[in-house]
Amino acid sequence: MTPTTPSRIPSLWDVARAATLSGPELLLYRSNLLGSDLRVTNYGGGNTSAKLTHSDPLTGQDVTVLWVKGSGGDLGSMALDGFSTLYLDKLQQLKTLYRGLAHEDEMVGYLPHCTFNLNPRAASIDTPLHAYIPYAHVDHMHPDAVIAIAAAARSEELTEAVFGGEIGWLPWQRPGFDLG
Repeated sequence: MTPTTPSRIPSLWDVARAATLSGPELLLYRSNLLGSDLRVTNYGGGNTSAKLTHSDPLTGQDVTVLWVKGSGGDLGSMALDGFSTLYLDKLQQLKTLYRGLAHEDEMVGYLPHCTFNLNPRAASIDTPLHAYIPYAHVDHMHPDAVIAIAAAARSEELTEAVFGGEIGWLPWQRPGFDLG
């Protein structure tokens, strides 16, 4: 047998198509691409987000809105109504209410108070992670191959052996505000 060079997952990104899309449509486009390949994320897994500027329906002022995959659904097949939309400034204010790990569940009840434009889509438990990372676009995926490494005995050592320091390792932590 002849050794082969591992192949990369081919990019399906269409620059011309992407150039025609609005901010929310661009988020949906990349979400559908990421979610449609089970090598990238498992069915129903992963979350994508974008921090976009919108006109507040009450004040007319520009505000930053977090668009994040809502609770449930599948990235590969979801539509725009699969995203929660939340005022980023209100999500930031929730940090002042956080009382620690023992009170994670109460924080979920505050997320609907941050809803932008009466969007009925329930926010994901991963919303704080997307809100508090200082990047406009966040994609976190759940590929089965990485999950297998993370769930293995001595996963920290295995992560170093496989990735050679290219990615970091954190112990498992329940999703929520502390993780965010």
